[in-house]
Amino acid sequence: MVRFTLFGIPVEIQPWFWLTLAFLSGALTSFTPEAMQYGLIFILAATVSILVHELGHALTGMRLGGGAAKIVLWAFGGLAYNQGGRFTKSGRFWMIAAGPGAGFLLGAVVLLIMIAIFGPHDALNLTGRWLFGSQSSFSHDTIAFVQDRKPLVSLLRSMIWINFWWGMLNLLPVHPLDGGQITELFVKPRQRVHQIAIVAATAVAAFGLWRGDLFMALLFGYLAWQNFQAMKKLGWQ
Repeated sequence: MVRFTLFGIPVEIQPWFWLTLAFLSGALTSFTPEAMQYGLIFILAATVSILVHELGHALTGMRLGGGAAKIVLWAFGGLAYNQGGRFTKSGRFWMIAAGPGAGFLLGAVVLLIMIAIFGPHDALNLTGRWLFGSQSSFSHDTIAFVQDRKPLVSLLRSMIWINFWWGMLNLLPVHPLDGGQITELFVKPRQRVHQIAIVAATAVAAFGLWRGDLFMALLFGYLAWQNFQAMKKLGWQ
């Protein structure tokens, strides 16, 4: 268990957090030096990205609702608490949205760093390749940089990928993800929130199976089941 304070907010990182990231990085299934190096870089990028995401929640929550903030990084990501905080509907919306917003902002900062290193054309082309698999040509200087500084490029790639794709997934209307919590603010009754979540989570789980992404399939399959159980407790409508 790792504990420290950041911007006056207690942060706790549980052991399962590291194990989950090690699994996602592939470090638990491949033991080559290159794979281990990439695994450590991915864990670093994910830890920083998730922590920034939760700081977005916590700092905005303290600003808009008060209370005592705390951040916990655990097996499936992170949680930000604002115990004793009092939020208006608008305040809660901005507190929830600040998490993905902080992640997208961090991704934008990384993109600006890439523009400074590679220039706008190659930086945008590299981002398109990393995020969407697009094929583009690059200058000889960029190719040489990528080949000579693989650890740095791996860190940039991980930061871009994590903050974009995990941010987008987190905005899906699946409770208790941020998108599901935002849905809960505007959709009534509560059963409808879970119905929307079940459909969205099931679709993402099926997509994960189709792509061969076992973690995505298991995570969103679990979220679909969790929302189904919550809907049953509330009664069918």
